[in-house]
Amino acid sequence: MALVHTNTTVGTIATLICQVPNGIGYTAINIYNNDTSSIFIGDANITVTAGSNQGTPITSRGATLQLWLHGGDKLYAISAAGTTAGAVSVIYSGE
Repeated sequence: MALVHTNTTVGTIATLICQVPNGIGYTAINIYNNDTSSIFIGDANITVTAGSNQGTPITSRGATLQLWLHGGDKLYAISAAGTTAGAVSVIYSGE
């Protein structure tokens, strides 16, 4: 299996950080916060504001989150602050 590793610039609009290829079963997705502010993880409609669409927070630089996704699933991130280059690192099995 080939590993996929990405660094993604994330700002105040939901940004696609991972799409698991179709045909892959459950895959562990490891997400690392490279930003100095909180990053929120979720679907394309996530916000940083408390409420029904608030994403799952990764609250501090160096913090990680692991999720399990199915093939075809998409994962988005949004920053509580302005745009930060390489704010989110993701690694997962792409095959």
